[in-house]
Amino acid sequence: TTNFEVYVSKADFKFNAAHFVAFRGFRERLHGHNYTVGVRLLGSRKISHDGYVMDFGDVKAVVKKVCKKLNERFLCPIKSDVIDIQIVQQDDVVVGNNSNKSNDCSSKSVILTCEDGAKFVMPRDDCAMLPIVHATVEELAIYVWSEILIGLDSKILRQRGIHTMEVVMAEAPGQEA
Repeated sequence: TTNFEVYVSKADFKFNAAHFVAFRGFRERLHGHNYTVGVRLLGSRKISHDGYVMDFGDVKAVVKKVCKKLNERFLCPIKSDVIDIQIVQQDDVVVGNNSNKSNDCSSKSVILTCEDGAKFVMPRDDCAMLPIVHATVEELAIYVWSEILIGLDSKILRQRGIHTMEVVMAEAPGQEA
């Protein structure tokens, strides 16, 4: 039995997203980051029958899927205690200048009203609705960690002797959690 550590970080473990951080008495301006993700797996068993600690291909597929889900989205913290978030259905959207023409499909919008009175309205499809309180890199790292854990299957990780998974997430070079 040996201890091992596997680290996976690829150029395409990234996503671009907009966000702002808000808490009592404070709200950042809306801005974006080019986020990157790295995954470290730690264990204490022998390498498996297939020669792997964990197949890099499995890790890469899961991380890419999580990044794709967040790419080019507004990161919406649905557990915020200072942002009122509503999802509204908008039927019969008028198209062009002719009010007699309407779009057959309906669309959803997300309306965010902040403690300071600022209001943001965005298409629902442009938002990643995340179960976090603040859209900070720290809370995003926890969210991404949980999504990777689900994707890799904790039972399989245990079978392979992996006892710890770390996610390193950066919103800019030198700014990591």
